[in-house]
Amino acid sequence: TTEIYTLSLHDALPISPRLGTRHTRLVNSTHPRKYRSAVVMSAVPKITYFNADGIVFGLRVAMFKAFGKDGWIDEKIVFPDWAEKKPTTPLGYMPVLSIDGEEFTQCETINRWAAKISGLYPTDPKEAMKVDEVCAVAHEVLFKSPSDADDELKKAKRLEYAEGRMLQNMNYLDSKLAKSSDGFLLPGGISMADLQLYTLVNYIRAKNLDHIEPEYVARFPNILKNVAAVDADPLIVEYRTNYPN
Repeated sequence: TTEIYTLSLHDALPISPRLGTRHTRLVNSTHPRKYRSAVVMSAVPKITYFNADGIVFGLRVAMFKAFGKDGWIDEKIVFPDWAEKKPTTPLGYMPVLSIDGEEFTQCETINRWAAKISGLYPTDPKEAMKVDEVCAVAHEVLFKSPSDADDELKKAKRLEYAEGRMLQNMNYLDSKLAKSSDGFLLPGGISMADLQLYTLVNYIRAKNLDHIEPEYVARFPNILKNVAAVDADPLIVEYRTNYPN
């Protein structure tokens, strides 16, 4: 059995009492990466999702931070293979986390686990609640979006949603960042909440939310400042260097 030892925080970044724990260097680590967490597993963990960022960009970043480039498996499913793959998943959707012979589903649950082991989740209960809240509202924006088999009806529903409940949620998220001096939700730096906001904005910008134009996000200056801060963060720069595609 191969044990995978990892560390929690970027060696070059300051330690925050709010996010993660102070790191120690472990001997005989099989993956000597900058981004690692103190986790012992009997097998390499695996994330299964489509061959796109979709809703799992933050999850993949957390896995990279926890396990390094080669310490986890990023199983990417191309859409034509989904029909065959779907019945093999726990509930018929992705992402799926496979760890120590067990499978787990539900995006928010997996994200929270990955955030905790990678130091992207606060140890303080109140600040953890702040992260959970932002993640949940961002999740709601995407998954409460109405749909319809008739594209014209779908368009009408989406446009109404964009000026109604979605706008309310986006304004609320924007307000949560109003007092931030560096763009991030928490003073301790980047967290899973920031990654989920980043995912939401890029999902809209990529026109994955049909009939809601990319320019929609320009209404929310604090969210855009957050996205810029995430883009410039050393963790994201390192992640994109290792995963250029």
